[in-house]
Amino acid sequence: MIDPGSLEAAFTVLESELPLIKNGDWVEVAPFALSGEKTEGRITEINPLVDESGMVQVKAAVAGKGKLFEGMNVRVSIHRAVGNQFVVPKEAVVLRSGKQVAFVLDETKTKAYWTYVHTGLENADSYTIVDGLKEGDIVITSGNINLAHEAPVTIIEN
Repeated sequence: MIDPGSLEAAFTVLESELPLIKNGDWVEVAPFALSGEKTEGRITEINPLVDESGMVQVKAAVAGKGKLFEGMNVRVSIHRAVGNQFVVPKEAVVLRSGKQVAFVLDETKTKAYWTYVHTGLENADSYTIVDGLKEGDIVITSGNINLAHEAPVTIIEN
């Protein structure tokens, strides 16, 4: 049952993404025809049946009556809290010898040390870090492409 001020949006996700979503997850709907317009809602139903293309039907109640119309092409982004995990911008993770590395500052904040990390979930701009970082680490998120282990660094305040 959806709120009278909401409408039902139906969309599909890949079967492999099904474990990543659940009822109640927050969605953002952006119509292609209305540049810059976005509306929000919550997932209300997930049909676990997989179609012949490997897709699963999902429904969400979204605000936007009067802005969204049946058959409109939209981009749907599903947002989910990840709990107690480290989340870093994708720019913070670089490859060294084919392995994922994040650079952290030493205690004096004058040198960069690399640490191997394993990433988990990702979206367009962030990764969750499964292991390799610890609470209190200061992660270098820009200017790290050409850094080396134990390289001297200077912090630039914006």
